[in-house]
Amino acid sequence: MEVHTDSVIVAVREAPPRQLLINGVNIGEKSVISIAREYPKAVVVNGSVFSFDYSFDSKASQAEIYSALMHPMVMKVLNGYNCTALAYGQTGTGKSYSMGITAEKMSEERAGIVPRCLKDFLTNLSINDQNENHAAIGEVFASFIEVYNEKAYDLLALDANKPISSRGQRFAGCTLLAVKSQKDMMHILLKGTRNRHVRATNMNGSSSRSHAIVSIHIHKGLQRSRLNIVDLAGSESVRRTGNEGMARTEGVYINMGLMSISRVMESISVGNSLVPYRESILTTVLQGM
Repeated sequence: MEVHTDSVIVAVREAPPRQLLINGVNIGEKSVISIAREYPKAVVVNGSVFSFDYSFDSKASQAEIYSALMHPMVMKVLNGYNCTALAYGQTGTGKSYSMGITAEKMSEERAGIVPRCLKDFLTNLSINDQNENHAAIGEVFASFIEVYNEKAYDLLALDANKPISSRGQRFAGCTLLAVKSQKDMMHILLKGTRNRHVRATNMNGSSSRSHAIVSIHIHKGLQRSRLNIVDLAGSESVRRTGNEGMARTEGVYINMGLMSISRVMESISVGNSLVPYRESILTTVLQGM
């Protein structure tokens, strides 16, 4: 079984047509990129070539994305490693759809990364909420937090409007809820999504104003590991969004977090001994509370 050994894997996915995301209808929009079969890792845009570890066109299925990128990561988490999957892109390009961080019920074919990861974990740990006497190998818990304007919020807490308490860059922790089924996870996503900060912009009628982090925690005896599945807020240009006032301030903090993420990834990928996690609350939370 293949397990990635690289610290950072980068993949690009061409956004499916918006009508396909909304109601499953492909209206035949013309693509602005091309992926040559002989060079499947390269993407060509207006004559410029960009290379990645993986590249997927708009026809790639959710199952294909999961098999290539996430299943190997799930196996690493089961072996005790902490891993993180990030979705980065402009607002409205389908990040939440790919990641599965949505309370909307999806068909099995359109299900995103969160439910597919959970299914993998439950199967490997022999967890079945229908059989109380079944001997499970471990336990699964989930948390759901957001980073909004450089403050972390526990979206599952009794008071989700109160920032997570911290002392310097050390956080007090967040709510962990036991998960034994997809129904349990759907309840968590529904509760967390209701508490997220959203706002309409010129580019998205319900733009997320925060970075959302759903973490699946695995407990196997004394071993503790987790998979962070991160739906980053879309990168923003004030000129395109038309944001003013608080919305503009939110955009500044969003871009600050994204810049910090890029610096952390660059530092890890080149093997630096010092990784600048503390540049942002977002990167600090991902490092571990």
